[in-house]
Amino acid sequence: MLAAVIEALIARSLAQADISDPDLPDQTLTAPRALRQLDRIRAVTLTAGDRTIDVVTRPSPLQGRILAALGTDTSSWNKAHIT
Repeated sequence: MLAAVIEALIARSLAQADISDPDLPDQTLTAPRALRQLDRIRAVTLTAGDRTIDVVTRPSPLQGRILAALGTDTSSWNKAHIT
């Protein structure tokens, strides 16, 4: 049930933001397709000796619009975290 509620909220946010499907411009992007797009974003940890670098792949323009429609703060994604 929770997944259905989350999908409905995502669909509403996409419709409110007027995010069109790139393949079907006269239709709003569906929640399942938006989730498939977001699934392509990766968080990666690189290790070099005793140092690690945590990075997140740069979102595509479509992924960025989806994240903005969902109110996701991605400002920290642009900075590598080195330990």
